[in-house]
Amino acid sequence: MSAERLYACPVRVLKSLLMRTALLFDIDGTLLHAKGLGRPAFAEAFAAAYGVAADFGAVSFVGATDTAVVRAMAAAHGVISTPAREERFFFELTQRLLPRLERGPIVVYSGVREMLERLCEAGFLLGVVTGNIRATAWGKLVHAGLAEAFSFGAYASDHEDRDQIAAIACERARALGAVPRLLIGDTPKDIQAAHAVGLPCLAVATGWVGEGELSAAGADAVLADWSDASVAMSLIRSLCRE
Repeated sequence: MSAERLYACPVRVLKSLLMRTALLFDIDGTLLHAKGLGRPAFAEAFAAAYGVAADFGAVSFVGATDTAVVRAMAAAHGVISTPAREERFFFELTQRLLPRLERGPIVVYSGVREMLERLCEAGFLLGVVTGNIRATAWGKLVHAGLAEAFSFGAYASDHEDRDQIAAIACERARALGAVPRLLIGDTPKDIQAAHAVGLPCLAVATGWVGEGELSAAGADAVLADWSDASVAMSLIRSLCRE
């Protein structure tokens, strides 16, 4: 657009031209793998808050939110999950997980650092949409050395349902003057959440779900991994223009 046309634009058009594009990222299985550090912390916190030993056989963590998981576990044990117990659980979870993150290795998937750096340099605003509560989500990002790439997020501490978490993240992106254009995740629940808020989903098979299942779940595009940053950037740009 020429300078003459740009300066002649109405204010609302100028604002739309200047607004940044926001990308929403899941964390676990998409950017990094915490190498099993969460399960023992989760079990200890559940026992402390609910008074019974955790049985993980009754729940699946893949694509789930921590709030939904703890409520499902409580129901499976015949225990009522009250707000007070949930508050105690998340306090205990934070106290137990953060020290483990400091001691234990977090695997950042190959290519993630370069990809995030290139996205930031290109002017994208990056946020997270995660099933973790806020404290543990940022604990993982900080200890993985990825926190500086992200400006905002929405978490299981905001809502139990991942679709609603995505909606909250979109609201927060707009509040920062950005337009949410794409959600990136590794499970069918990420795909569902993206489509629930009207966004395309780029699914990456770095987690626990294969490329075929992600395609069948309706992903708008699927990557095997982040190893080729140029391919990832090209695909992200293409999906944001759709």
